[in-house]
Amino acid sequence: MEKSTCAIVVTYNRLALLKQCLDKLLNQSEPVSHIVVVNNKSTDGTTSYLNALKNPKVLVLNMSENLGGAKGFNTGMKYAFQKTQDNFFWIMDDDTFPDEDALRELLKAEQDLHAEVGFLCSNVRWKDGQTTNIPAVASRWSEKIDSGIVKVETATFVSVMVSRRVVRELGLPTAALFIWGDDTEFTTRLSAKYPCYFVTNSHVLHFSEKNISDVTVENDSLNRLSRYRYMYRNLIFIDKKYHSKKKMIKRILGNLISALLILFKSHDHRFKRSGVILSGTFKGLIFNPKTEYVK
Repeated sequence: MEKSTCAIVVTYNRLALLKQCLDKLLNQSEPVSHIVVVNNKSTDGTTSYLNALKNPKVLVLNMSENLGGAKGFNTGMKYAFQKTQDNFFWIMDDDTFPDEDALRELLKAEQDLHAEVGFLCSNVRWKDGQTTNIPAVASRWSEKIDSGIVKVETATFVSVMVSRRVVRELGLPTAALFIWGDDTEFTTRLSAKYPCYFVTNSHVLHFSEKNISDVTVENDSLNRLSRYRYMYRNLIFIDKKYHSKKKMIKRILGNLISALLILFKSHDHRFKRSGVILSGTFKGLIFNPKTEYVK
């Protein structure tokens, strides 16, 4: 296939996973042209490892501080624009392990669709084979199901491919979202303008500590609770910007009910868990970052 691809990987203190991710990317049946690695000031030897790499395909950005996944993807995509002429950007976390044909299947689907698409995303499985990172299906989702392609509206940054042209037109991932929800905002923005698809034959493994489909603010570990504040804030912002006022109000009411129920259902740190929901929800009402475009 003639079109070239730049993978964009954001990493933080997960050197063992990053090594596997890079190995998978460098051994695709349809080769990547470049890999931009954004290192969010890791302290586990990642910086030394990346600086010692001699592969000209791997372009390293060592950040001066950890500014979160959203800023990482924003910066990485911007850098890919400046340093490459690649047609597509393939976005993923450092714990994403694509199958050998994952990129080939994404590019094949893009070619077979014969139309401009917002994004394509892969069929993600957790390390035990269960489904995870499940995208939100669109109305009329089954239009192209016979070709193994499902129409979707949102996806997570665990193997999302977007064209250079679409990013130029619709903008970069929003850095101010920091973490959790930045992928939802970006893919919602794209699907609002163009059809987007889940490619069933493009398989990747998400080697996360837990299957995110099973983890919530009610049962997640204490050291991860602060992340949920960003999630609740960002989802309110997304409803406010892209959806109806009715949907935003419905989410707010749902969050308030969840915060109340946690006081009775959670096994520990009930007030802390409830407070994370409330503070994130109320921050979302005044949170209003602007979309950044490639210059």
